[in-house]
Parts: sequence; structure tokens; C-alpha cells
Amino acid sequence: MVTTRLVVADDVEFLWEMVYWAAHVDEDEGVTLAEMRRDPDLIGHVAGWGRAGDLGVVAELGGRRIGAAWLRRFDPATSDYSVFVDDDTPELVIAVAPDHLGRGVGTTLLTALYERADAVVEATVLSVRADSPAVRLYERIGFRELDRHTNRVGTESARMLRRIRRRS
Repeated sequence: MVTTRLVVADDVEFLWEMVYWAAHVDEDEGVTLAEMRRDPDLIGHVAGWGRAGDLGVVAELGGRRIGAAWLRRFDPATSDYSVFVDDDTPELVIAVAPDHLGRGVGTTLLTALYERADAVVEATVLSVRADSPAVRLYERIGFRELDRHTNRVGTESARMLRRIRRRS
């Protein structure tokens, strides 16, 4: 059974691995994990993890980490970041290890993350390849497409926003 827990300091290396899969770096011929960690479009997702506002969950199966989802705010003054909405809207990053795709791990991660996040943020944004099957998952949990942009590898991605509706 898949379980989730909050991201801890020991998970930072795993978050980098998850950025590798989330950004489809495996499709970039010859790009290593070490090189990816220097990419200005990707470094902000993990570097300096643990700052105010960082929130994430890790999925585990049998004691092995198999996925992660996290929220992080970006500073447009220090990042050339096309998904940025505003100072208060963190970006969602999510990835599942390739051998666990299609088994509901992504849904489990998002459920666990938003159980916590919905109390502390007004909205979240993400970027996803426009033709990705994950678009349907994001729409199911309330994301709506804002616009499309050319991503770092030259293909089309959708920028999607999820607003939190709080009950009064």
C-alpha cells in the first residue's frame, strides 16, 4: 500500500531525481542529473529546499520512495520563469518513478499535498506538456488552463492554475 509523508531534509536528493522525471530530462540526449541541477530553468525547484513556504509530500511503497509532489514560490527577479503568476502563488511539481506510473500514485500524492496546502495558499500553478495524459488528472482536481507557452525544450506546455475555494 502506498503511504505519504511530508518531505524532510533527507529527501532533497530524491526531489532532484523527481525533477529529472517531471521535466522529462531523460529525453534530453546526454544530459546528466548533475548537469540538470545547474539548469537555470530547473534549479529553483529544489535548491535551498526548506525555505518559508516550501511544502511537499513523498509517496512510499514498502519503504521505498516512489514519487513526490511539492509547492514552491519563485522570485521573478532571480528566475527566468515562464510559469510565474505572482509572489503568493507557488508552483506544483510532481513526479512518479517511471515503474509506478499509471497506478494512482499521482492522485495519492496530490490528495495528500492539497489536504495540507489548501489551508495555507490561495492558488497554485503548474506547467505540463499540453499533450500529457496528466492534464486530465490536474483538471479533475480543479486546475484550469491559463495559457500555453514554449517550454525549455521547444515543445508546447500548458500553464494551469488551481484556485482554492474556502468555505466560510
